Amino acid sequence: MYADDSEKPIVELVDSLVKQAIECGASDIHIEIQSDVLRIRFRIDGILYDQPAIPEQIAAQIISHLKVLASIDIAQKRIPQDGKYSILVDGQSIDLRVSTFPSLFAEKIVIRILDTNKQVVTLDQLGFSPEVLTTFNQLLQKSHGFILVTGPTGSGKTTTLYAALSSLNSATRNIITLEDPVEYHISGVTQGQINQQAGFTFAKGIRSMLRQDPDIVMIGEIRDKESARIAIEASLTGHLVLSTLHTNDAPSALMRLMDMGIEPFLINAALTGILAQRLVRTLCSACSQIKEPTQEDLALMKLHTIALEKHYTNSGCGDCNDIGYKGRVGIFELLVMSDDLRALLIEKPRFDKIRQQALQEGMQTLKADAVKKAEDGITTLSEVIRSIC
Repeated sequence: MYADDSEKPIVELVDSLVKQAIECGASDIHIEIQSDVLRIRFRIDGILYDQPAIPEQIAAQIISHLKVLASIDIAQKRIPQDGKYSILVDGQSIDLRVSTFPSLFAEKIVIRILDTNKQVVTLDQLGFSPEVLTTFNQLLQKSHGFILVTGPTGSGKTTTLYAALSSLNSATRNIITLEDPVEYHISGVTQGQINQQAGFTFAKGIRSMLRQDPDIVMIGEIRDKESARIAIEASLTGHLVLSTLHTNDAPSALMRLMDMGIEPFLINAALTGILAQRLVRTLCSACSQIKEPTQEDLALMKLHTIALEKHYTNSGCGDCNDIGYKGRVGIFELLVMSDDLRALLIEKPRFDKIRQQALQEGMQTLKADAVKKAEDGITTLSEVIRSIC
């Protein structure tokens, strides 16, 4: 197959590669030329796993074919490019976003797999503790306000927002989103997708959304002062606004908004809550078991001030493809704005004062939630440290 220079084997090889990644539940495919092979890796549950390498002799053909499929300039190799295409798998259309990046030796390609037909999960499937879920639902039921979901890239923020929108979706509400890109379709929700080339930016899109008589607005990401200010103004005019921000924890989001130049009085008037989150891999239920902590475990707990009475391990089995983990679950930190926090913001406080006040009011930290999940045998100590510490 590799020796044949015709186009057909390359087409079949690329299709097979993508379909294999989809069957494995991968979110991304990484393709890069190394010294003598084309290295292939799948990102599954947030971790990259090597796949069988492909001979370097056909690497250029594979990269060229992917660029053609994604409508990317095949002759341009010196600048990053983005494109997309779709593939049919079991009668379902799967969207693939292709990104190229020039490296020292050759272009690297990353393919993001977006199954827009995938069923949106519900809030009670995400891993919330009962107390946090109840409080978060109370925030969502308000007729107006500004709710932020924060965390690094790949922490599940968009999935949480989709779950929240699904819980609010009804014929009596006009829900509009502005996303980049639209990852899942929600029936009954008007979903807009950013198009930078056409001039459809977040800032322009947000202003247009507010002329569509919405009840609930979801903005994919607060990127700058302008989008933050418009989102806050929307919440102050009777809309429930949901969005995301890149910060490490919930208190940091308040500092980030002030760093953007948003006045504390506007934050106090609009913001109702901040949900910070991460994703940890869940133990495979078929092969997980309780274990005695090793000296390394004890040293890590001491180093990271973690107290665990029960430790779980995974041996790997057929159910989890010998990985030991299967799927992921969220860990959460919910900060609810209070009168004391609002009074503190007016003083333009340091981060540690905001965090201390939130903890006094009962905020459960990301670390505490992760440790609880490890204690309950949902995940492991190593996952807690990898995701939080």
